[in-house]
Amino acid sequence: MADGGSGFIEAVNARVEATLDACTKCGKCVEACPMVEPAGLDPADAVAIVEGTLDLLRGGPGTQDAARWAEVCTNSGKCIAACDYGVNPRFMVNMARIASMNAQKGEAETRRAAQQYFNSMGRSTRTISRLQLPPEVLERVAPPLRAPDEYGETPEIVFYTGCNVIKTPHIALLVLEVLDALGVRYEVMGGTATCCGIQQFKRGDAKTAGRVGFNTIDRLARPGASRVVSWCPSCFIQIGEVALPAYEAANGAMPFEIAPFASLLAERLDALRPLFTHRVEKRVALQERSAVPEIMVAVKQVLRAIPGLEIVELDVPVLSTQASHLSVLPKFKAELLEREFAAAAAAGVTTFASIFHACHRELIAYQPQVSFELVNFMELIGEAMGIHIPDLYKRLKLIGDIDRIVADTSDMIAAHGLDLDTVRNELAADMFKGG
Repeated sequence: MADGGSGFIEAVNARVEATLDACTKCGKCVEACPMVEPAGLDPADAVAIVEGTLDLLRGGPGTQDAARWAEVCTNSGKCIAACDYGVNPRFMVNMARIASMNAQKGEAETRRAAQQYFNSMGRSTRTISRLQLPPEVLERVAPPLRAPDEYGETPEIVFYTGCNVIKTPHIALLVLEVLDALGVRYEVMGGTATCCGIQQFKRGDAKTAGRVGFNTIDRLARPGASRVVSWCPSCFIQIGEVALPAYEAANGAMPFEIAPFASLLAERLDALRPLFTHRVEKRVALQERSAVPEIMVAVKQVLRAIPGLEIVELDVPVLSTQASHLSVLPKFKAELLEREFAAAAAAGVTTFASIFHACHRELIAYQPQVSFELVNFMELIGEAMGIHIPDLYKRLKLIGDIDRIVADTSDMIAAHGLDLDTVRNELAADMFKGG
């Protein structure tokens, strides 16, 4: 079994070399990228930007524009379809960003910063989730990691939550209710012990990302399922597009296939339709993301099967993986959300639905400012099935005051033995962005 640090690096370096050989410097990936102009780059300089990107991959200094392009990548994926030469530009740009960050900061500082961010994310996830659910319910969506011999009957799937969907636990609980109703045999795995490595990868620490990713692949394989179904699009891309190919190259085998959760719903739509026993009389617009197009197709297919529900298409840009990725350009991010809300209002929708958890956490803060409800698409599926699980994160966020939230969640704080200073700090950082 190859080491998850060095084995990963060897595999991705080989892939980088293949990219350098295959890329023709045509510039089409830059021209297709929706972040180029918002980042202040000129699409007319596409060829030069690609040349600078390839120089970064070779260990050279690259160019300022190439480094900027890599910095603002949101994994939109629009570059992939634009390439006619078998290159995955999303992988190319991510590796260029890693090279640029390490050249600017040095490997030690890059690794330290990535670890600091990961620790902060883990602490926030643990705290915020525990403010919402009692221990026995939280364990359902975040069960402890088990040894391989502790799993019983081989499940059909492993439902892979990712690290932090449990900040919005109603989403994960709705998923489990739907899987139960469909009669799917599953194991739930997630949390920081099965991190995909995206946080380290995005912040330039490829070696740690590889070690974490390989460990997670081994752990996801423990129950013996041939298929892992991922809720998080970032995890789906990082495991499926980066870690699994490297794992296969290093170890000669791929232990499972990975698919998005929405694709599973679409595949089982014939079984799901009879469960939609409640009409949902709503005009729904979706906050679409472009990174994994098959998810958008599947979500619309499933929602259109709900009696009474109408999908309204909005004429707005579709890009990025989740809202958090757009934070590289805050002004552009805010303008995009404003356009989405304006288009939704003009279309007379009753509902504006997020697809992913990170988008949902940001979206719901605007509920008092809009005339339509802000929900996650899983809530619409739950409504059609007669399943209601309250969005406790939304309720807490709309309380709008840390002291009042602490008072409101005193029973959960006591049940989990949470430190009050930690609770206040994490609420400030997560729900109020330091305020």
